[in-house]
Amino acid sequence: MSTPTTTPAPPHYVLITQCLQNDFFLNPECALALPAGAVSKLLLGDGHGDGDGTTAPLRAPLTRARLARSPLARFLDATVGSRTRGHGDGVLHLVNIRDWHVPGEAYDLERRQYGAHCEAGTWGARYIDGLGELLDPAEPEGGRDALLQVHHVLSDTLFDFQHAEAGVPATGERSALTGLLDRLLGDGRAETAHVVVIGVLTDIKIQLLLTGIRSRYGVRRLAVCDPLTAGRTLEQHLDALGFCERVLRVEIMTSLAGTARFLGSRPEDARRLPRAGPSRYASHSAYLRDRQSVLSYEDARLRDYRDQSSERLRRARLTVGFASKFLLGLGAGLLLISLLLSVLSVLFPHRFGWQIPAVAGLLGAGQIVTLFFTRPVRSVQDALAEETVYRMILESRSLKVALARHHVTTADALRRRGDPARQLAALQHQLEILEQIDTADFDRLKRLGITPDPPPDPPEPPNAPNAPDPSAPRQPRARRTGRRRSRRRTDRASR
Repeated sequence: MSTPTTTPAPPHYVLITQCLQNDFFLNPECALALPAGAVSKLLLGDGHGDGDGTTAPLRAPLTRARLARSPLARFLDATVGSRTRGHGDGVLHLVNIRDWHVPGEAYDLERRQYGAHCEAGTWGARYIDGLGELLDPAEPEGGRDALLQVHHVLSDTLFDFQHAEAGVPATGERSALTGLLDRLLGDGRAETAHVVVIGVLTDIKIQLLLTGIRSRYGVRRLAVCDPLTAGRTLEQHLDALGFCERVLRVEIMTSLAGTARFLGSRPEDARRLPRAGPSRYASHSAYLRDRQSVLSYEDARLRDYRDQSSERLRRARLTVGFASKFLLGLGAGLLLISLLLSVLSVLFPHRFGWQIPAVAGLLGAGQIVTLFFTRPVRSVQDALAEETVYRMILESRSLKVALARHHVTTADALRRRGDPARQLAALQHQLEILEQIDTADFDRLKRLGITPDPPPDPPEPPNAPNAPDPSAPRQPRARRTGRRRSRRRTDRASR
């Protein structure tokens, strides 16, 4: 009897937009308005990026034609708009989350911290002017198309999974977003869901939203799109994405077309999307990996150097301690001898004079005075100064070696070049840099009084100009033979 085969459930797609509202993008009077660079990244796409250094909000008005060519508008058209035209694989659930604050105690707490923003019923709380038709498309005749389901969520707290009533701070009650995502991702539907989050602010709203999704649902395919998210500063944006990738295990997508295909858009719709510039997060991730590599190697080398210097300092302390004990014992012994001779000179003045006890006492006192007042202070000061300089040299060397090791082992430095002369010139330049580092460190150690043996000279290659040819006859043996014969002739002549 054959067992019935279960047909896997078809995938469904969830696109969550966060705070795509006028106050965050187009209202320069709002304290939470994004800087011009971040707004340009999403609404202009003309190469400004979010790292141009400006922190002022965007004040120039955006025309509808220019906004329609923006990365955000074209992405929404390739995902939401394509579903309204009957294109796409599977159902797309568009979940638009908006900040929506009703005057009350809960809003007062947030307003005092972040300033007035997104008050209920105001222009600032609406969707971005010019994008309303894509975020809230009109329902076609005959009902909403089966390929697209639009959901609007009003949130009055920072953490959208909580609920706050007017006059009451955030409580643990079930919020509108919780009930909606329970229907979309609950009962095993998270196994086949593709969830993407876009919008602002990356370090606050988006990070908290992704944390809630990851902690409440077992979504395997959870992603956030770097070109379609932004924060108040580039550092906050990148740090938040790094947290989401490392801790929450969220996929960071850097391509608009790839994100659209991830949401089930057809290739012909995704192909029309603009190609995003170089991902700042990808560069930031590479920078973090490089920095971690350099710092870890520097830390390992510095630990080795510190172990060596600690052993050297321990031996120096043992030597100084032994010398101090010897001087102290010698001085005490001389004082005891002087005291004994003084007693004997008093008891037997005719047999023991006073000169020997006086000399011995002066020598013992001199040793002790030298030990306690002169030599230890100078020795300790010199040892501390030398140890400080020595450790500074070692720390500097560990960092230089780590940086040199990183740069001479990059893919560009190690890749093979077609021209052997260029390859040899690059290698010679790298070796010269390492030699300069060694020379500078050896010079500093010599100034400190440490004279390490310099590295031995490399042996000459067989084809060097001054190297003997191994195939040539052995001339030194022939010369020695000639010298012996001349000596014999000289001896015979003298005889």
